[in-house]
Amino acid sequence: MNITKLGPVGAQIDGINLRSALEDQAILSNIRKAFVDNSVLVFRNQNLDPAHLLSVAGIIGEPLKHPIFPGLQDYPEIIQIENLGEIYHTNAHWHSDVTFEEQPPDATFLYSLEIPDEGGDTLFSNQFLAYESLPEELKTELSNMKASHSNASILNLVGADISNAKRVFHPVFRTHPDKLRKALFVTQAFVEKIVDMDDKKSEETLAILYSAACKQEFIYRHKWSKGDLIIWDNRSVQHFAEHGYGDKVRTMHRITTAGSKPF
Repeated sequence: MNITKLGPVGAQIDGINLRSALEDQAILSNIRKAFVDNSVLVFRNQNLDPAHLLSVAGIIGEPLKHPIFPGLQDYPEIIQIENLGEIYHTNAHWHSDVTFEEQPPDATFLYSLEIPDEGGDTLFSNQFLAYESLPEELKTELSNMKASHSNASILNLVGADISNAKRVFHPVFRTHPDKLRKALFVTQAFVEKIVDMDDKKSEETLAILYSAACKQEFIYRHKWSKGDLIIWDNRSVQHFAEHGYGDKVRTMHRITTAGSKPF
């Protein structure tokens, strides 16, 4: 098992077959440690059917059913993501997954089944570094403030009644429970505003935070190959899914695992 750093966030793990490693407790312990240490893990050339993918997700935590999108019939925790054309591509924005839940998922697992020969990169940004890059006076001002997160945008996307949208409140800066290190925790996908701040100032402040969240020097760009599995930590990473592959086939399996209330 060889670990190679990928830049400002992430590491690639080579020399491991995840299907055969599931019974090796020493390897599983090393994967868990590498996940906390690096926030993004890349495993190339894996061969994972849905049952094995579900077992691999269990290395990090309890697999969850998505609160809105249905999963596979026999594996409801696994969402199949397919290319429906760029007009229906919904992840071309920086975000952490499912932050509109009281306990957002700790980890996301994304496994590539079919990959086009161009486009479709996924970008990952280190939110520890994003937080640390902010001016000290802004960090002090926002240190105890929360932002409201809502699933209204997803409900609107699927044609559901947004009057049933849920709203939760999370710290603007989240403390990672394993590293006790602060990370920026606001996302354009789900944040409505900063609580107890007037709308204009909230909008201006969020623009500063969103800009910090995706600075080029904090980003790892992943170019997919068939059989890649990426695991990322939603507590310390935002990601952005590019399109750019037209109508070509692109099929992925995705799982999120249980989390805890941000603090």
